[in-house]
Amino acid sequence: MPVSVARRLRTIARSPVTYLVLIALIPLVLAYLRTVAHGWSPEGDDAVIADRIRMVFSTNPPVMGQNSTSGLQPGKVDSHHPGPLEFYLAAPVALLFGFHNLGILTAVLVVNALAIAGTVLIAWRLRGLRTAIPITAAVVVLQWVLGPEVLVRPLNTYVAALPALLVLVSAWAVLDGYLAMLWVYVVSASYVAQANLAFTPFVVGLTVVLALVGLVRLLRRRDDPDRSPEQRRKLLRSWAIAGGVLVLVWLPSLLELVLYSPNNLTQLWRYRSESKATGTPWSRAFAYPLGQLGSLGFGRFTDGYAATRGGLAASFGAVVLVLAALGGFAGRKLPRTAGSTACGVALVAVAAETWGLTYMAGFPVTYWTMPVFAIGVFLIAALVIRGWELAPAHVRTFRLGPGGWRAAGAVAALFAVFASVGATAPNWTAMDRARTATDRLIPYLSQHVAPGSGVKVGGTGLTALTMNSAVGFQLDRRGYHAYYMLARKTPEDTDAYHVDAADPLPPDSYAQVSLVEARPDGSWPAPPAGTQVVDLVPADKGGPAVRAWVRVPDQLRP
Repeated sequence: MPVSVARRLRTIARSPVTYLVLIALIPLVLAYLRTVAHGWSPEGDDAVIADRIRMVFSTNPPVMGQNSTSGLQPGKVDSHHPGPLEFYLAAPVALLFGFHNLGILTAVLVVNALAIAGTVLIAWRLRGLRTAIPITAAVVVLQWVLGPEVLVRPLNTYVAALPALLVLVSAWAVLDGYLAMLWVYVVSASYVAQANLAFTPFVVGLTVVLALVGLVRLLRRRDDPDRSPEQRRKLLRSWAIAGGVLVLVWLPSLLELVLYSPNNLTQLWRYRSESKATGTPWSRAFAYPLGQLGSLGFGRFTDGYAATRGGLAASFGAVVLVLAALGGFAGRKLPRTAGSTACGVALVAVAAETWGLTYMAGFPVTYWTMPVFAIGVFLIAALVIRGWELAPAHVRTFRLGPGGWRAAGAVAALFAVFASVGATAPNWTAMDRARTATDRLIPYLSQHVAPGSGVKVGGTGLTALTMNSAVGFQLDRRGYHAYYMLARKTPEDTDAYHVDAADPLPPDSYAQVSLVEARPDGSWPAPPAGTQVVDLVPADKGGPAVRAWVRVPDQLRP
């Protein structure tokens, strides 16, 4: 190994930021190991997303994002989330594992690990430990808030939670003059916005502010005699790289605009313009982020997380917000401090997220409010950074010795471990039932249905509906062609996998699987003639017993 490379590796190993990144990764890695040890298997939307990750390397790669719930809202307009970038970034890692369950989890781990590392490294590049330590603490606290289940599941809302913090930090870096990070902002903001519409408003708000500030700075410095040709070249290079990356990450969505009619942009516009929902009042929308900004309202994410309507938590949050406003726009040390810029970014994000929440018809879906968690921890970190800048000189010049740093690192590592073990415990009930079903059904189908055959997967009842996608994904990754997704009123890039896509085919050209729930009294409906019955899941606290009725034409048997 060349000496220069060895020396470089030693420098990296001894750098404080390396330890900060490792500490920040502890909750994520523990969540991954915990989930792998449990034997995670995708079901419901997770399975559909896993299958779409697999489709990236098929002859029909995704050009649409995950289905949204707009078709279930008043107006009944089907649409998708803005783009499929999640599938493309996860696909290379998942491919290495043959799209096995472990591969899907590992792909989520890698993307989130890159988001965490990028967040801490950018903060380090801004002002060293003064900015990196608070942001590292914010990353760890955010993982405690989200919990281990959110950190590693491929659900399109969950995968945007940690990268949302990278969006905020990279926007902060760009506004602070670190234009080399513009491409990082483009990738992270595009990833978050494409993953789920719930994250789109705050990304749009930040992007508009970045564009306006960039335009103002460009006009002011257009004729600046102090700007060297080298500085101009660096500026143009940063913009050129960011522009190229922007086209690349949005290319599938751009192709969708041409390939499908009506396209998703049209459907989203229809959903917004034809919506019959009354939305959420500004006061209530504003109360929710306020309630997350202080210790009185701050808490862990759960499926039953209730929106804060006001009270002491929101009042305390309002005080924190006022402090952020003072930190961003008051004081003699302005305008060029890292802390004041961070406070400004946080305020823009709060305003944009509040605007986004006003479009929600109440808070029927908990994850619509998930962007608030990333914004909240970033705002508090920004206040800490600004407070340090305004602290007396003897505080700012205080230095820890080697022993003090080792002790602080040990405490930080223990805190990171607690952020994992002290978070909301995962709820594996639905996943366990689906895994039990696929563990029994897939081997049976592998023995009785020839590889490469079509298999139509249907069923009755909500439990069976969530298992359909689990069965469909496991069949698809083994080389079968599963028809299992629910049909929609508009054309989609997954039409070939819809249940009704099998209907025009001859009945003996595909096998049929119907997942059936037991009646409330424990009895079963009579199976159709010519079908085999496979018991899948017994009745338990997660739901009723489930069986599969399987029909296999003779010509499809091995």
